[in-house]
Formats: sequence, C-alpha cells, structure tokens
Amino acid sequence: MPAAHSRSFRDGKTLAGELRAAMGRVGVLGVTYPDGYCDEFIAKYGKDGVPYPHILSILGEPRIRGHFFYNRMLQRIGPFLDYGCGTGDNIRQLLRDGFSREQITGFDLTWESINLGFDLYRDRDAIRALFVVNDMFPFGEETFDTVYSGSVIHVISDEDELCGYLNNAWRVLRPGGILFGSTLGLEDGDACAPCNQGPPRVMPRADLIRHLYAAGFTGPVLVTRPHEAHHPGDKKCVFEFCAKKVDK
Repeated sequence: MPAAHSRSFRDGKTLAGELRAAMGRVGVLGVTYPDGYCDEFIAKYGKDGVPYPHILSILGEPRIRGHFFYNRMLQRIGPFLDYGCGTGDNIRQLLRDGFSREQITGFDLTWESINLGFDLYRDRDAIRALFVVNDMFPFGEETFDTVYSGSVIHVISDEDELCGYLNNAWRVLRPGGILFGSTLGLEDGDACAPCNQGPPRVMPRADLIRHLYAAGFTGPVLVTRPHEAHHPGDKKCVFEFCAKKVDK
C-alpha cells in the first residue's frame, strides 16, 4: 500500500468536523469517550494529520458488510487476511459478526491508519495482536483461505507495484481460496488521469479483469455500485470484485 496520495478535504469539510462525525458513528456502535477525549483526539490529528482523509467519512460504516460476497465469506472458517487493512474497520465488523478472531489478520505497511482506528475505537489492547505491520509483505505461500482488498487497488499508481500486490494475494491463498474486495473504476472508457484530490488509479472494468487474470485468478465476478460524484463529469463507479485461486 503506497503513501497517502492526498491529505486534504473536499467540499469545505475540515479535519475537526470529520473526526467528530467519525466519533459519532463509532459511538452508535457502543464506544464511549471520557470527558475531554474529543478535544484531545482532534488536537492530536490536527497536528499529525491523517494518511487518507477520505477514510474518515466512512469510519464506523465498514464497506465490507455491503459487499456481495460478505455473507458467504462469513461461512468460511479458514484464515482471513485484510490486505491493506487501514484503520481495521472491516476487521472489527468481522468480529461483531462472529467470525473467529483466531483466524483474522490485518496487514499494512505502517501503523498510521491502524493507530487512528485504535484511538477512535479505544480498543488497542483488545485487538492489537490481530495486526501485522511491515514494510515488506511477510506471509508465506498458501497461508490464507480468504484475502480481502478494500479500496487499495485505486491508490496504487505504479504498474509493477499493482502486479506485485495481486501476485502476493494469489501466492498466499490456498488452492480454492478467494480474493474479494472493492476499488474505484469506470464502467466504460479509458482510465482516468489522476487529479490532485482523486485516486491515482481508476481502471475500466476490462483492465481490472485483465489484472486479476494476469495474477492467476479465475472466474472474476464484478458488481458495479454507484460512487458519489465529486465534480461535474465524474463518471467513476465502485467495482466490487471476487475471484478464485484454482484448485491444484
């Protein structure tokens, strides 16, 4: 997962406002905050910033639960990897839905977003052991039954890095394993050129399918979901995808 591509907000939104909104959504899930915590939280991230400002708008509303494969995922009993886990929001959703914590691993290159999640949910001691952080992908072949990729592909601008990311996902899956996730894309047309506040990679459907096949996956299924337009002419959509590593 590459370095953050933007640290600014659209539409006049502010870091303090987005942090307060995220705390409100997480509070609905049962997290409570002591007096003064909100001000301390905002002061901390006001100084340091957040790696991907957009994640604040979805914290507390994990995207994984709306994925077309998610209910079937919950029936799987083998090891699960969130590859590019960010704040760990999706991992917390798995735990709320009863997936075995012993089978869950979240991986990212840095602690930045993971620590934001810990501060927001106040659960560092409870789930810290589920996360692995390393500047190199550390897992061996055929380690996991399922790999999840949530909003990672569209932040990988380099072609070789994207190929490496998908090849890693294929390599660590056991035969019959499933890669599923989501990414911004285009239903038709050519890839979008990156803009100052947009993701660096927005692929047409055919390109995403081609990359999945090139990594060794078979039978990719793509479902198109709407994406909130941020400017006139914004034609981006969200692709939810699912693909399989063929049994040997």
